[in-house]
Amino acid sequence: MLGRPCRIFAALGEHLQDLGVDVDRISTGISILDPNYHGEGLIWERGVGPRVRYFQHTPEMSESYNQSLWKRSIEAGHMIRHKFGHHDEYDLLKVIQELKEQGYTDYVALPMFFSDGEVHGLAFASRAVEGFKDEDISLFEQICAPLSLICELFNSRQASENILNTYLGTRAGRRVMNGEIRRGDGEHINAIVAFCDIRNFTGFSNYLPDTALLQLLNEYFGIVTSRVEQHGGEILKFIGDEVLAVFPYTDEQSARIAAFEAMSALRESMADLTIANARGFPDLPAIHVGMGVHSGRVFFGNVGGQRRLDFTVVGPVVNEAARIADLSKRLNQEMLISQSVAEVLSCCEDTYVGTYPLKGFPTPVKVYQAPELTRSCVFGPGNTAFLAFEKN
Repeated sequence: MLGRPCRIFAALGEHLQDLGVDVDRISTGISILDPNYHGEGLIWERGVGPRVRYFQHTPEMSESYNQSLWKRSIEAGHMIRHKFGHHDEYDLLKVIQELKEQGYTDYVALPMFFSDGEVHGLAFASRAVEGFKDEDISLFEQICAPLSLICELFNSRQASENILNTYLGTRAGRRVMNGEIRRGDGEHINAIVAFCDIRNFTGFSNYLPDTALLQLLNEYFGIVTSRVEQHGGEILKFIGDEVLAVFPYTDEQSARIAAFEAMSALRESMADLTIANARGFPDLPAIHVGMGVHSGRVFFGNVGGQRRLDFTVVGPVVNEAARIADLSKRLNQEMLISQSVAEVLSCCEDTYVGTYPLKGFPTPVKVYQAPELTRSCVFGPGNTAFLAFEKN
């Protein structure tokens, strides 16, 4: 569903048409705070409606900006109008040529000034034979200031959401954005908790240069994060070389689904790492991991100091999952699961590894190999959990 800025631009375009302005296109280009994109553009076109596009950090995108009237307007700090076909310097710009091929005849670029001093782009374009009238241009200049304020407000909120989602995760970020910012705010939830870390990472970190170590970590974190998010889980922490992921559930059926998704995500992560190792990293060692998976009730919320908080999961279940991940390395197993996860997946008889003491826990625990799963063997074609999974 398109957000409020898109609806505002759609209403603006329609209202301008009602006023007799022959506007066929309204567009913006705004730099944003996002780890994957440099900017965000909103385009409204007559008969098409609004859409959002994102600008990546690529040479092609930089060249597109350099070949735009936006850049000239922003650098000049004032409006620039160009009527197509006048064969001046603007007519040679790539963006202008592309719009001309689409039937546009007149283009107006204006700088949008934000309160923090940043300047962004706004443009109006027409396909009318005579283009815009002088009074249309005056109206665009009047519209620019309040429209800049609206765009800045939405951009500011989007930046906050992007930061929270990037550093906390989508679920945690949303809760913080909605006001859960006091120490102790949160709730107890049920979740599949998974820990994953790199074997012999301390040895790697002692001899690899910083740039190589960062490359190794980013390759590894990127693979695991992508698979966890694809399967509905959430990464809560990168702790050195450790990844902490959770897959929440609410009842027996959703626990089975969450366990299936967690197993699938981790299995696919290991397969992707195998492919990456086969491809090879220049000057980097192969990446091998150990994983531990447990399930149960955890506190999901704010912990920390008065002015420095962390939104995470805590509790014995989290500690045990971490210890099982350590145990997987000692037993030379890629992934071990707890008895509670094995029971959820109904695989206790076939995958039992042994009973082992865990540091900090008074009683030895049973651990199991992670089973090879398919939808049919986990749920069964008549199982209500399977049907719910297929439906979603």
